[in-house]
Amino acid sequence: MNIEQLDAKIKMLFGDIIIDKALVRSLKIRDKRTIPSFVEEWLISRFQKPDKSNAEIYQDVTAFMSKHLPAKTDKERIKHELQSGNEMVILDRFNLRIDIAKNKKLLSIPCIEETNARVSNEVIDKNPLLLEGGQWGAGRLIVRPEGNINVIEMIEFNPMQSGKVDLNTLIQARQHFTTREWIFLLLRTMGYEPTAYNESQQDNLILRLLPLVQNNVNMMELAPKGTGKSYIYSNQSRYTWLNSGGALTQAQLFKNLNTKEIGLMGRYDLLVLDEGQSISFKGADDIHAKFKDYLESGHYSIANDKITSECGLMILANIELQNNRPRRYDYIKHLPPMFHDSALIDRFHGIIAGWQIPRFTTESAALGVGIKADIFGEYLHQLRIVSYDEFPYGQCPTLKGDSRDVKAVTRLASGLSKLLLLNPDHTDYESYVLKPARDLRERVRSQLAELDPNEFSATINVNI
Repeated sequence: MNIEQLDAKIKMLFGDIIIDKALVRSLKIRDKRTIPSFVEEWLISRFQKPDKSNAEIYQDVTAFMSKHLPAKTDKERIKHELQSGNEMVILDRFNLRIDIAKNKKLLSIPCIEETNARVSNEVIDKNPLLLEGGQWGAGRLIVRPEGNINVIEMIEFNPMQSGKVDLNTLIQARQHFTTREWIFLLLRTMGYEPTAYNESQQDNLILRLLPLVQNNVNMMELAPKGTGKSYIYSNQSRYTWLNSGGALTQAQLFKNLNTKEIGLMGRYDLLVLDEGQSISFKGADDIHAKFKDYLESGHYSIANDKITSECGLMILANIELQNNRPRRYDYIKHLPPMFHDSALIDRFHGIIAGWQIPRFTTESAALGVGIKADIFGEYLHQLRIVSYDEFPYGQCPTLKGDSRDVKAVTRLASGLSKLLLLNPDHTDYESYVLKPARDLRERVRSQLAELDPNEFSATINVNI
């Protein structure tokens, strides 16, 4: 494969929705401030011009960040400026919630730890994504009186993330790529350099996208440290919540009965539990029962409420290897005791063989162009809910066999079909879609057989 020709093809077919990932990495904007890669790419795109040197782009971006992307230590200075009657434009991830009882619209501004700011109906009407889990952008803030108190209000908002994107762009472009070339594009977009991996490793890496593109997909990736398990989830999509440690409660996961706020499982496309080998839960027995209910049915009950969600669950955990294989056959036991229950594990659709993915090195980072991260995140989100008339991919042939195996393989194959734009009538479908879906589920069955050999066999019997 000629990489230069492939880059030229990507540029021609995708135009201004791509970015040079090597340029992004070389500028090292995130060395100056910890931000998601989709924010970093948006900032670089804003200031990148054909006649600008890399040094000039860096200077413009960092100057903008210094002025509009405050550090935690700037919190009181910003509030002082606002209290003094000055307007301020802040780049942050703004989140809006509606308090019906008090008839208020309450805005969260994380950089100043403000949770009760105000926002006008006009701003909301122009930016409905503020109501859908929050949105990164530049907000113009003022302080105004409200009754006997002063409140912070956002009077203008310019979003940095894309809204709905045109899926037809993907459909039309895909016709000009082989399946392997399309995988190259996906990997570049994810931030990986495809030439640093062999084909088997490339195929494993794109499996990390499955729970982002398909509703209610529950997966695990078990691997040694340093393979970049959590990178894609923390940097690709605003619809994902990555939990990197600390004990989780039932209120955080499902619903807070005091505040009536829906938990993480009800608000995001995907909940990722990183460092799964050491994760802990407060009230583990109740959470265990609710996980079993939700992972099977897509809904859970809290008090008198029955909450339905399309959120998937991804567990990332480190395991020990020997000769590039898991040191123990029952590698599921690297996870906490909650996950040693075969009834719970049976509700997971697939396990990614992270031990087949090498450690992430400087040579692993993308060296060419790919789709901008914020736009790609929107593509993935839309593919979860799009109709077949608008996006005619996601098909899987009718399968027969154990009901949970069939459900898992069907759901995983549907996600791969959307990612690769391959339906069952394509010659590549069996090797790139159906076989990987079966392999993912078969690893779950191998662990079920280790946990409960009297009930489960290590292989699946799923047929067309």
